[in-house]
Amino acid sequence: MPLRYAIFDVFTATAYAGNPLAVVFGADDLDDIAMQTIAGEFNLSETVFVTEPKGRDADYGLRIFTPVSELPFAGHPTIGATVALAMDSGAGEGEVRRFVFEETIGDITADGRINGPRHGSARFFAPRLPEQAGDLPDFDGIAEALGLKPGDLMDAPLNGGIWSAGVPFAMIPLRDAGVLERIALDRAVLGEVFGGADPVGVYAVAKASATEHTTDWRCRMFAPHLGIDEDPATGGAAAAFSGLIAEQAGAGDGEHSVALYQGVEMGRPSLIRLRLRLENGRLSELMLGGDAVKIAEGTLL
Repeated sequence: MPLRYAIFDVFTATAYAGNPLAVVFGADDLDDIAMQTIAGEFNLSETVFVTEPKGRDADYGLRIFTPVSELPFAGHPTIGATVALAMDSGAGEGEVRRFVFEETIGDITADGRINGPRHGSARFFAPRLPEQAGDLPDFDGIAEALGLKPGDLMDAPLNGGIWSAGVPFAMIPLRDAGVLERIALDRAVLGEVFGGADPVGVYAVAKASATEHTTDWRCRMFAPHLGIDEDPATGGAAAAFSGLIAEQAGAGDGEHSVALYQGVEMGRPSLIRLRLRLENGRLSELMLGGDAVKIAEGTLL
C-alpha cells in the first residue's frame, strides 16, 4: 500500500539548513530489507520509519536507517519524528504533544511543540548516558586522516576518547575553530585509523570563538562506514560528547546548557541544544533539543 512520507530539516528553524530527514509513516508492513532499500533511495543521512509499538508502554515504534545500515538510536530522527507526529496529531500553534517511542536502544520520552504551520521543536531525555568505550589512536594517524598537524590535536582543551550513548564516536578535540574549518579528510587513511572490525564515526570538536558563548562548541562529524561522508547535525554524537564535557570540561554540580553548532562548513548550519545535570561530579541526566521544519511531503508508491 502507498505510504505517506515527509521531509524535515532538523536542528534548524530555517528551511534548507540543518540535517534533512525522511519520516515514513505507517511502516508496519515493511520488512528490514524494504526499509533499508527506501533509506538508500532517499539517500539522506537517516530515514526514520514510524510503526505501531510492540509493547504497551509506547505510542509508536521508530526504526532508524542510514543509507547502508540500521542504527539503534539517533538524535535527529528522534527530534524530526517528534515534530512530525505532533503536527500529524492536529496540535495547534503553541501546543505540546508528548510521545513515548520504542527505539532499538529502548523507550524514549519526547515532547514536541508546534511553532508554526511547518515549524516545530522537540526535546527528549537520552535513553542511555554516555560512557567511554575506548581511547583515541595515535595522534599522527588522526592528524593524517584529517589533513592536519599533530599539534592541532595536542594543544586542545579536552583529551578526547571514544564515547558512546548508543552509537560510538571518536571524540577529537582540536585547538580552535579555525583548525576545524581546515579539515581535509583523507577517507582511505580515516578507514585505516578508525576502521577495523568495529569502525566508529569521527566527531571533531573545538571551542567556539571568543565572540560566542563560552559553553558553545563547533563540531564536524564524518562516518563513511555508515554511508555518511559528513553529517550536518548528529544528535547521537552530541549525546556521546556530553560525557566528555561532563568528565573533562570542569563543570560543577547542577544544570548546564550547552550549544553545539555543526554543518557550518557544509552550508547547512545546525544547532543542537544540550542540558546536562551533574550530581556528585557525574552526569546524571541529559536532554537533547532542537527545531525542525517541514519542507516536503508525498507518497511512496
